Amino acid sequence: MSQEVPIVIEKNQEDLKKDAKIRELWMKNICDHDKHAKFKIKETYDFIIVGAGTAGCVLARELIHGIPNINILVLEAGGPNVHANGLISLPCTWFKAFRLFDCDWGYVTQEQKMKSHVNPIKEVTVKKGIPYPRGKVWGGCSSLNAMVYMQVSRPYFFVIRGQAKQYNDWAAQGPEYKIWDWDHCLEAFKALENNSRENPDEKFKQLHGFNGLHHVQDPQNGAYDIMSDLIDAAKNLGIPYNDDFNGERQNGVGRFQTTNEKGRRCSLADGYLRDALKKVEFHPGSEPNGFGKVVAVDVRSYSHVLEIIWDEENQKENIAIGVRYFCNGNVREAFIAPKGEVIICSGAINSPQILMLSGVGPKENLEENNIKVRKELPVGKNLLDHPGCCFIAKSAPNTIHHWKS
Repeated sequence: MSQEVPIVIEKNQEDLKKDAKIRELWMKNICDHDKHAKFKIKETYDFIIVGAGTAGCVLARELIHGIPNINILVLEAGGPNVHANGLISLPCTWFKAFRLFDCDWGYVTQEQKMKSHVNPIKEVTVKKGIPYPRGKVWGGCSSLNAMVYMQVSRPYFFVIRGQAKQYNDWAAQGPEYKIWDWDHCLEAFKALENNSRENPDEKFKQLHGFNGLHHVQDPQNGAYDIMSDLIDAAKNLGIPYNDDFNGERQNGVGRFQTTNEKGRRCSLADGYLRDALKKVEFHPGSEPNGFGKVVAVDVRSYSHVLEIIWDEENQKENIAIGVRYFCNGNVREAFIAPKGEVIICSGAINSPQILMLSGVGPKENLEENNIKVRKELPVGKNLLDHPGCCFIAKSAPNTIHHWKS
């Protein structure tokens, strides 16, 4: 036995040397890639979408199918949602998904005080260090949340559709806000949705869609006795039963629908981005360089956008012509074609961050960080969120049965 040990150690040391050499060559190839390139083609796209989250996935699909002969670059700081060892797809492991470093930005709150909406003479304190998950993965927060059916994606749990009056109040601010009224938003909600409820009534049909790419279903695992008892208790207290929290009213007690398909999570990456990637066409000789044009969506993972590139020749307006981003150990630049657009949809935190890094934001913040002020705007100062609260109780066997009787 003692004679075999040195041989094993020697073999392991040799393997480690080989591994170190492979890593050295790999890193050298990555870092020197641009130096060895014989020529470089300027990265040019019709649309550049920053962020493959909820909005980015929908935009990529609608643009590639809605406008002929375009190509789209989608830059995502995270990786594909099929990674993470399958945790993202399994509904029972949703609470682990947003704890993964590779899929979450890892933000936490800073302590702040604000007036209470319930009692304006009192203050509410938000404590420091509360985790604020934000998706860094294909699908964004729709790949990390608890899959409660919603119209706005939020980590942890959900945001139910608002009431019609809220949307109409937005629209009443001026003619340019008309598109945000209830009728327009309901039309968009229905276009997104593929609801699989069996035997829906006429009211349900008026408020839901059945042919969209975002799959929604009723709970498939039945109701636990304790859940049924809690619903009955709430009804006995006068709380109305609600079998559709995205219907005419949001108050009540009941079981919510989930964004699942065949027992698996249905994120916006699963529905919309996957469908966008299916369209790939080649148009030979259609470009001035003679190479032809590929009509497709190019998703570039692990690409961290640093700033917007502005047209420096235009002294009157701030015109975005591209983005500067970090990928594979190098800083790269991508530009838009004439009549193209740069679309920033990186979430409630990262979109303001990119704008501020690009010179758009509060003057004092930009100057403190030696950033040239291109446009003074209150970027990042109007983020509002609602508190979430969970009640967890442990019951002994038959406790609910005795209490109900």
